[in-house]
Amino acid sequence: MKFGPFLAPAACALLGACAQFRAGSQAEPAPKPLVVPLASQAAAPSVQADSADRSWATFKNPMRTPEGGTIASFTFSEKQGDALISPLAVRGDVLAVTGQFIAKGASQWGGVAVNIGAPKSIPVKAGDYKFLTIRLSSATSTRLRVRVVGPDEATQKLGCYPMVMQAVKPEVAEYRIALERFAPDSYCGAKGVAIQPTLQSLVAIEVTDVAAPVRERTVSFGVGAIGLAR
Repeated sequence: MKFGPFLAPAACALLGACAQFRAGSQAEPAPKPLVVPLASQAAAPSVQADSADRSWATFKNPMRTPEGGTIASFTFSEKQGDALISPLAVRGDVLAVTGQFIAKGASQWGGVAVNIGAPKSIPVKAGDYKFLTIRLSSATSTRLRVRVVGPDEATQKLGCYPMVMQAVKPEVAEYRIALERFAPDSYCGAKGVAIQPTLQSLVAIEVTDVAAPVRERTVSFGVGAIGLAR
């Protein structure tokens, strides 16, 4: 398939908004979402409590983190087939995400993304943390969208959990992003979920290369160690 086994919320413009789709393609929430929500860690029965600075994910293989979190790739585009993704790989300690934007459908938005689930697939109560630390790089884009994801499937489907657009460089570097910077996209209106409620049950971190509109280009970005810090 062209996506990972997951669906994940995404957002269409560089403003950050898109719905998600299951394998094959996706339609984003520009007018309305055409997909199934992310069906992963959300159903865990308990929540991990706050603790000292903690690791969310490191990478040794492209399917699951050593911390016990799932890894899933996905794409979305206004018109089917305008965003493609290659199998994930690990290079050193970095998850390598590669793909292609194709302009044949003239999609006004699209994305190539990866979703990294919570350790042991158990939601994390992260309200006391102040920063997300994440190693990122991109050879083909100057900004990547980073989203924190909670367990509500309707919000996942709409792509209305909080996100930031993070400037990145071709070289892998660690970014310490204040969690207070995260906010739902403006198109979500009252359906958007703010950062503090999201942190009460955090199930995934997503990283996406978004295009709006879609133009022919390759996608190549890396995701390294992810953590939560006080």
